[in-house]
Amino acid sequence: MPRFSWREEDMSHSLIFFPFVGVLIGLLIMLLNMPALMRTCPLAARVLVTLAIPLFVTGGIHVDGFMDTEDALRSYASPERKLEILKDPHVGAFAVIGLMKMLLVFGASTILILMDAEGDYSGLMIFAGIFVMARCLSGLTSLLYPKAKKEGMLYEETKRYEKSVLIALSAEMLATVIFAVGISPRKGIPVLLSLAVCALHYRSYAVREFGGVTGDTAGRFLVVAETVSAATLAVCTLMFR
Repeated sequence: MPRFSWREEDMSHSLIFFPFVGVLIGLLIMLLNMPALMRTCPLAARVLVTLAIPLFVTGGIHVDGFMDTEDALRSYASPERKLEILKDPHVGAFAVIGLMKMLLVFGASTILILMDAEGDYSGLMIFAGIFVMARCLSGLTSLLYPKAKKEGMLYEETKRYEKSVLIALSAEMLATVIFAVGISPRKGIPVLLSLAVCALHYRSYAVREFGGVTGDTAGRFLVVAETVSAATLAVCTLMFR
């Protein structure tokens, strides 16, 4: 994504545009897996590039948050100490192990979804929508869940948010929900339920382990939500062929 010079008055509206990053990711994935390319580009190549697209578009900032949070969670220290670990730029073993687990599950799910898309494009369209829905939820949880600290980018983005930001994110989420369910209720509804479970679990562990959410925990939520919902969709493609 292009660089942007932040001003304080811009911060409160930034989350409105967060789902549009997911729109770009989803569109690129769908373009990569168009029927014409399916016939000419090997599945293995399309899977690897599909996995790489979110990293290329975002620079991997959400993965950085995931790895920082994994290190903090596996320290089993006090909430105060966990917040200190989030700031530590070093990468621990548990961060690498956690990321490997997520990549393996997400990779296997992507393979099943892309294989299914060769006969039924609906799963791939919902898969593209996952990147939008997860970011809508990430924005909503960032606004509504208690914050662990009164500093950092997440706090600055949400401390003076207007009701219009909440309404806009909710409208974006609703539009994507209608899209997913309209494409295929048998696949879309389970995906939505899996995202809801991820959001509820996120609040539970964030408050318990950190005293609230941070920018890093928001990154972890995004990675987990995308992975769990993709795995749910992959199972649905096997069940409803």
